[in-house]
Order: sequence, then structure tokens, then C-alpha cells
Amino acid sequence: MKRYKSFHMVRMEHLNHHSNLYAGRGIEWMIESAFIAACLEHGNKDGLLYKNTHKFDFIRSVKPGDIVSYESVVVRSGKTSITVHVNLKNADTGELYAEGYVTFVTVDPVTKKSLIHRIMLDDIQDNEEIRWREEADSFFSDK
Repeated sequence: MKRYKSFHMVRMEHLNHHSNLYAGRGIEWMIESAFIAACLEHGNKDGLLYKNTHKFDFIRSVKPGDIVSYESVVVRSGKTSITVHVNLKNADTGELYAEGYVTFVTVDPVTKKSLIHRIMLDDIQDNEEIRWREEADSFFSDK
């Protein structure tokens, strides 16, 4: 699938009491980036609703002044759901700060009832994408 990027500069008002990026702000930006990718794949922003965030994991701290990029890829397509993998990286160095997944459901914009979306995943680009798809599938398997 296509990779979508968005950028933010970490400013003082985005920091926690440890002078690092506040996790809540980082997750807010993650969901926004995932939503943009899902909208562009689905083609209807009014037909998408946030469902869940999965396994968002901060690997290292994000410092003030860092310019960060969020790279989002649709990695799972259910009948009425779309799951997006998101990487949070340093835009200058490419260093990975965090990663996670966000799921949206497709709905009728007026009634908000579930709608089948017909989004098909394309061929896998690399081993990283294989891992993302397998992990995204694991969130939905019956145990």
C-alpha cells in the first residue's frame, strides 16, 4: 500500500514533566496521521469512525525541537474495518521513536451504520510490511 507522511515540530507546549513529548500528544498525532491515510485510501472522510488504537509503543524519547514524521500504511482491510500501521520517526535521522496501529470502521455518513468498504490490500512491498500485516491480523483473531 501507499505510504503517507505527515510532520510536526515538537514545541515546549507538547512536553510532559520530563521535558519529552507527552505521550497523549504523540498518540493524537498518530491517530491523525492514520486517519489521513485511511481517508485517502477510502475516499470518504465522513464515512470513517475511529475504533481502536493497538500496541502503541514508545521506544525512545522525543525531545523539544525535534521534527518528527509519522508514516502511515494501511495494513489490514476487514469487511468494514481498516487498520493502519504508523511509525513515529525523527524526520532528520530516520531514528524510530514509536510505532503502533489504529483501526477505523466504515459507516454510512448519515446513519452511522456499518458499511462494507471494498478496500483491497495490494502486494506486499517488503518484510517489514509482512510483519505489520501479521501483527494487525493478530488483533482480530479469535483466541
